[in-house]
Amino acid sequence: MRRGTERERGNGKGEGAPPFPTRLARVLRRIIGAPDYAAYVEHCRVAGHAPKLSEAEYVAEFFESKGKGVRCC
Repeated sequence: MRRGTERERGNGKGEGAPPFPTRLARVLRRIIGAPDYAAYVEHCRVAGHAPKLSEAEYVAEFFESKGKGVRCC
């Protein structure tokens, strides 16, 4: 008896993927180092808990953490 692949059964990784423009925007935000609140909310949903930060709090915490750490110049 032949088993179907995940894609044939509809369980493939791309089935629930966001549309291309959304994925492209996320990649560009990561490249330039901008915060991505939508990705944070999606992470919280997948993890099974409500977001602890509002968008303003998330952005403030993101930039605060960017300023801390070792810099070479």
